[in-house]
Amino acid sequence: MSQDMHLGRELSVVQEPVANRRHRVLVVDDCELVQAGLRSLLMHEEWVESCYSASSADAAFELVRRHRPHVVIIELALGTDSGLHLARRIRAASPHARIVLMSSQGRVSVSEATAHGAAGFIPKNIPAQGVVSATRQVALGGRVFPRRDDDQASVALSPREREVLRHLVSGLSNPEVAAQLFLSRHTVKQHTSALYKKLGVRNRAQAASRARELGLVA
Repeated sequence: MSQDMHLGRELSVVQEPVANRRHRVLVVDDCELVQAGLRSLLMHEEWVESCYSASSADAAFELVRRHRPHVVIIELALGTDSGLHLARRIRAASPHARIVLMSSQGRVSVSEATAHGAAGFIPKNIPAQGVVSATRQVALGGRVFPRRDDDQASVALSPREREVLRHLVSGLSNPEVAAQLFLSRHTVKQHTSALYKKLGVRNRAQAASRARELGLVA
């Protein structure tokens, strides 16, 4: 029987029966400081056999092929790459791998995460022990997701931000969006920056991809 467990106020964990073993973990993040921090944190855990890190999707996939990690922690936004796409790619090539998504800003719904092969999501702002506990639960066969998730996009956008996003996804530049919506370029730039932050992305291509993944645009 599954058992609900809670990590502070941020995460809800469902624990499932699993085998008892030490695990190989791969951290995928384009920030070297995050890589080093997570590796240092996890390598102090007795249940971790080894911990690798990668900065890009291609480098991560090569490490998966070489070391066959049991758990892969993936940042949602990897430069020009999509963490969701990498998760699907890894699961297709290595079905035994357990995927955990993470982000400092954006979130992903349970349905979208599981559709791409992920078993959990970790906000980067939770305490260090929360990261360790969540990763271990996924390694042991459980699922870890934020409590408040109704299988819809957990990104709250204002009506104006949705309008700006729709035009960005269609390929319009900021000046073109400003002309379409009768706004100043500065205002459009502010909305664009807010969208990037809420979506957890760094550029227009990532914003368009993320918006489609979350069902924010057609």
